[in-house]
Amino acid sequence: MFYFPNLFCYFLLFPFLVGISHGQVKETHQIIEEWVKTKQIFSEEKSIWKSEKAALIDIEATLSKEIEELEEKLLQFEKENVGAAQQRTNLTSRKEKAQIASLQFSEGMQNIEKEIKETNNLLPSPLRDRLSTFYEKIDSTQNKNLPLRKRLEASVALLQSIHLFHRAVHLERQEFSLDDGKSREFRVIYFGLGVAYFVNESGSVAGWGKPAENGWQWTRQDELAKEISTGVSIMENRAMPRFLELPISSPSNLKE
Repeated sequence: MFYFPNLFCYFLLFPFLVGISHGQVKETHQIIEEWVKTKQIFSEEKSIWKSEKAALIDIEATLSKEIEELEEKLLQFEKENVGAAQQRTNLTSRKEKAQIASLQFSEGMQNIEKEIKETNNLLPSPLRDRLSTFYEKIDSTQNKNLPLRKRLEASVALLQSIHLFHRAVHLERQEFSLDDGKSREFRVIYFGLGVAYFVNESGSVAGWGKPAENGWQWTRQDELAKEISTGVSIMENRAMPRFLELPISSPSNLKE
């Protein structure tokens, strides 16, 4: 009789305890199943994230490399742009200097051409006729659009021809009038641009000439005819060379 109440209480409580344990186990099973599913999902998500992270890292590396290349190209472009700007500045400066030099050269050419034109009347007419083409080239009224190079070439040709003529003795055939107004043809010996002696074919008319502002001035002096004719023969290789006795000191002495 002593143990009966406890045994009875056990039997009374056993169904309740059994009921509680069964509910807890079922719930625990559900929790475990959900945890396993969650674990699987987490593992799958983690695997996917690893793949996506690797792809993102590759993309980041590619983008970083592309950005670096773009920055290098931008820097190079800036350097080239600075170089191009500097080159444009240098070219502009050179152009301005060239324009100034061209203007100065043009002004200098005008002065030279003016001086050359002023010598036109000092030249013997045969030489002036031979150089007429070059004189036309430096005449701005006839050749306004002639390049400076062509004008320079014409000026140099003129000066060179004048210089060569002045350094030598020349025999020319020329027609002009003396004080009597009668036009005759003469053989003229030019000693450069300093003095000249003329004689006609018959040796009856002779004299000398000198350059002046309005052209050559001719003075008749028939007593020089024989010596001048000898000079003509020497120039034409019809006589042996020798010294000529001709007054050349000054125009006043030539008349004596």
